Amino acid sequence: MASFVITMKDGTIRRFPHKGRPGGSYTKTIKYEGAMAIITDEYYNRTAIPVSDIKEIVETPNSY
Repeated sequence: MASFVITMKDGTIRRFPHKGRPGGSYTKTIKYEGAMAIITDEYYNRTAIPVSDIKEIVETPNSY
């Protein structure tokens, strides 16, 4: 189960904390497609952020 903190080049911080979902081990994922970083949440909603706008991505796995 993962959480993501994305720091943008303009200093904005975008947080994508793990929330879980009933019925299984659903979690957030990130993948890179071309010039985009795509975060998919526990309900399969997607957020696409241009990689050129990102300064840093920190992934924190949750351990149980």
